[in-house]
Amino acid sequence: MGDTSWTFLLVGSFAAMGAAMAVGTLAALLQHRRTGTMPGSDEPVELSPARRRNLWIRVVVGLVLTAAGIRALVQVGIL
Repeated sequence: MGDTSWTFLLVGSFAAMGAAMAVGTLAALLQHRRTGTMPGSDEPVELSPARRRNLWIRVVVGLVLTAAGIRALVQVGIL
């Protein structure tokens, strides 16, 4: 494997991990808003303001990781 392949694997993995974190957490927040439940629970769950804030922070961190990974891949010339 060449340097380009290793760069793509490493940086692409960070971008993919960030996207999965953002999309998965956002889906959980939307499910809670619609049904009042969280994934893995059939009973309504009340989210504390601190937990809700932490989940939104997780969405933002995921988006930042995704954007940084894509930007790095573009700068290297892979994308």
